[in-house]
Amino acid sequence: MSNPATVSGFVGSGTTRNTFPLQTVAATAETILKINTDTGTSNYFLVLPTGGNVYGAQTALDVNGNPAITQFSGREYGLPSGETVDEFSSSSWNGHPFKIRVVGTGTAGHNAGQTLVFNLYQGTSATLGSDKIIGTTGSAYAIATSTVNVAFDWMIEATLNWNATSQVLSGSYTANVSGGTTSQFTTPTVITNVVTGVTAAGLSFLATVTLGNAASSTIQITEFVADKL
Repeated sequence: MSNPATVSGFVGSGTTRNTFPLQTVAATAETILKINTDTGTSNYFLVLPTGGNVYGAQTALDVNGNPAITQFSGREYGLPSGETVDEFSSSSWNGHPFKIRVVGTGTAGHNAGQTLVFNLYQGTSATLGSDKIIGTTGSAYAIATSTVNVAFDWMIEATLNWNATSQVLSGSYTANVSGGTTSQFTTPTVITNVVTGVTAAGLSFLATVTLGNAASSTIQITEFVADKL
């Protein structure tokens, strides 16, 4: 669930703009999960904010605060300047850890048997070979679906650190997928696929699903968010 540390992403499911649709997948090819737009659906990239509006002079505490001003203007709300109201500069994530969390539900289509793998990527491309896996639910999770569809839920959460000088993205992740009477949990695991050459603009994330067979299944993201730690 989103919380006071959540700074980016969406938590809504539905059919309107900026909500996550009930997405039907009926192929074994790895499929990027989508979000609703004004014109249909589109692959969803969670991009960390790096260039919010800056009012007044920058300070080390808060790029939205001007030390010459003792109070917020009437258009600003929240805790005092320098505590939480961060409009995000290009250095907001430099050396500061954060979490990326994607959570969802679904129904596995029956066809003798079905398996599921969910992956979390860092990247900006719809060509997955250009992106890097930074979290996964692990080996293909088997659901017995010989005669009926089976409901399931899943989650991947990565705790990450990034440095603008080294341009390295690293950290750890945990994951879970469950359905029927079984569950598959991935304990905190170091990201072995360390990502290099990541600029601030490359702090972009996407999620995918891979089915074991092409029996029509549905996937519903319930939240895909970034938390600043």
